[in-house]
Amino acid sequence: MIDLELHSHTHYSRDSLNRLADIVRTCRRVGIDRIAITDHNEIAGALKARAYAPDLVIVGEEVKTTRGELLCLFITEMIPRGTTPDEAIERVHAQGGIVGAPHPLDPLRAGLGRDVVLRLKDRLDFVEVYNARTLDGRKNEQAAALAAELGLPASVGSDAHLLREIGGCRVRMRDYHSPQDFLAALREATLITRNSSPLARVGSRWAAIAHEFGIDREHND
Repeated sequence: MIDLELHSHTHYSRDSLNRLADIVRTCRRVGIDRIAITDHNEIAGALKARAYAPDLVIVGEEVKTTRGELLCLFITEMIPRGTTPDEAIERVHAQGGIVGAPHPLDPLRAGLGRDVVLRLKDRLDFVEVYNARTLDGRKNEQAAALAAELGLPASVGSDAHLLREIGGCRVRMRDYHSPQDFLAALREATLITRNSSPLARVGSRWAAIAHEFGIDREHND
């Protein structure tokens, strides 16, 4: 069995200061066997991290579409911000990746919302049913119920913007050999959850301010 962190950010996101090498070290320390790096509208950090640790890193992206965010995994090309959900899903599937709905019912976090998830139910590959940064726990419960209603695989994620958040939520499942096998394994996974502290958002705000004052991404890996 392996433990996976399926939603995380690096300093290539403008609300995180996590250095790539520090993420790799943290994963080794807390027992994460695979980590999906899902920066906002960006895959450069994930690609660079995979070069550091190819056994560890899943290249992903949290892309802001015209109707909310999608979580894209196992991709090789960035999905442009501002595409429609349908176009984003098509682009991910065309490169062999898979697409999920992160924090889908959290209106404060650019979730797609129930109506959009229902419309996309035959094109989405999974639903994030627990996000550690969702303040209203009922939204996670409702996301779990929605995934079950639609028969979609369920994932969880720490949405880690700080190093100490990595691995707080994790998926424990058998190893996999392809994105489609990953989805099959996800259906049988054990989902381990833990809320992030509300103070984690203070760290994200500080990171955003630091970026505004010129943090050099290329020299902070």
